[in-house]
Amino acid sequence: MNKQAEAMEALKQLIMKREEADRNRKAINVSDEEAAISDWTLTQLHIVAVIKEKEKANNTTLAERLNISKPAVTKAVKKLLEHHMIEKTQREGNKKEVHYLLSDSGKMLAVIHEQLHEKAEARYLRIFEKFNTEELETIIKFLNMMTENIK
Repeated sequence: MNKQAEAMEALKQLIMKREEADRNRKAINVSDEEAAISDWTLTQLHIVAVIKEKEKANNTTLAERLNISKPAVTKAVKKLLEHHMIEKTQREGNKKEVHYLLSDSGKMLAVIHEQLHEKAEARYLRIFEKFNTEELETIIKFLNMMTENIK
């Protein structure tokens, strides 16, 4: 098997293993952190993260920071409001402009999301430690090319 075919096979195995792990995570008991975020979309989790970082944010800020449309923000925010993860605020003199703040539950969700990101990053760093600089440059080049291919 040539190196390209070997790389393709390794990529297929990675994708299949990742999908299997996702299915297993849904079928068995997951960590408390994962259970806490399982009902939320990535967009909703990232909205909570942005609000935590900025302390308050409006639809325009969220759309720009997350590179999504304002209607997508509105849809994601609706569920967060319904479940009291965020609160809507308006200035006394300007009822048109709406900002969102995190509720106590939203703050907890943001922390859990942040912790899961940190755990994932630590896993990746442990893997990266096994490669030398030249190999890491190849990995970076590959990942950048894959990212460009997605667009």
